[in-house]
Amino acid sequence: MVVKYTCVMRSKYFKLSEFACSCGCGTNKINRTFLKILISAREKSVDYNGREIPFIITSGYRCENHQESIKYKKRNPNSSSEHTKGLAVDILVKTSRERAVILSALMEAGLTRFGISHNKNGFSFIHTDMGDMVENSDKPMGVIWTY
Repeated sequence: MVVKYTCVMRSKYFKLSEFACSCGCGTNKINRTFLKILISAREKSVDYNGREIPFIITSGYRCENHQESIKYKKRNPNSSSEHTKGLAVDILVKTSRERAVILSALMEAGLTRFGISHNKNGFSFIHTDMGDMVENSDKPMGVIWTY
């Protein structure tokens, strides 16, 4: 598989491959400004005991052919997922403490849009995006939704 990057940036917290489309195409168009915000948030992701809480990216950029992008388009025909714009990630969360620390760090870094998911195996994720920060956006700021 050839991984295509449109963003070249080094981080001690992330590998660029974490943000690549997982459908198999390997395309990665994660937004550079968004990545800087995520790095800033990750630096702040420390619990009350001083333990760093990592950001494990479960979904980053999604190409238009990615199954989740297709499902999103069917549910929201007049909109597009921020994942397909390189402006969104899903971060794995294992405990409620991790959820609180990660959410707080993302907010402190300036992000205001969050989706909280919980699935049957006990793990969940936090979706965050900067869809409200781009010009001509119809995405509301200051929202938290659940899946």
